[in-house]
Amino acid sequence: MKDSTEHLEKENLIKMLEKLALKIEQMNSEISQLKHKLDKLNKINRSFGLKSLRNSEPLEFAKEIQGIASPSKKYFLSIRAITEMWKGRKNDILIIIRQHDLEQKQDLKALGIRIPITDISSFRTLTREIASLLYIACELKGIDTTLIFREILEDIYKNRESMLNEIKRKMDLKI
Repeated sequence: MKDSTEHLEKENLIKMLEKLALKIEQMNSEISQLKHKLDKLNKINRSFGLKSLRNSEPLEFAKEIQGIASPSKKYFLSIRAITEMWKGRKNDILIIIRQHDLEQKQDLKALGIRIPITDISSFRTLTREIASLLYIACELKGIDTTLIFREILEDIYKNRESMLNEIKRKMDLKI
């Protein structure tokens, strides 16, 4: 009788330990999920690029470019106006890449390059590199680049006044 009582107690103890182990496993899973959410929130709240993004304004004439997306994220390249004082300068163009989370429907990260609006050398270099990429893409597709470049320049010429007025309106420029 003593053996059967000990055997029942051992079985009960084993069952209780199994239930306890299962509860601990569930709690670990919940804690991991909460930690993951907290880490995401911390990334969102501490991003320097996101702060710059919030302090800038989109430019109507500069369209956003969407990169190749993943199942959970999208990537965008934007050109924006930023007038906040930073390192003794303001009135910059912010070229920014932002990572947008599809599940949370908000930006997770943003990295940007600030270029003063009057820095012709940097814009010339940037334009040359982008035009080179356009030329390569057109050549690979067998498209005449002359027509595309002409179309782009005509569009810029046609909208030059509205683009300049938008920059003057959004930035405190002494021109």
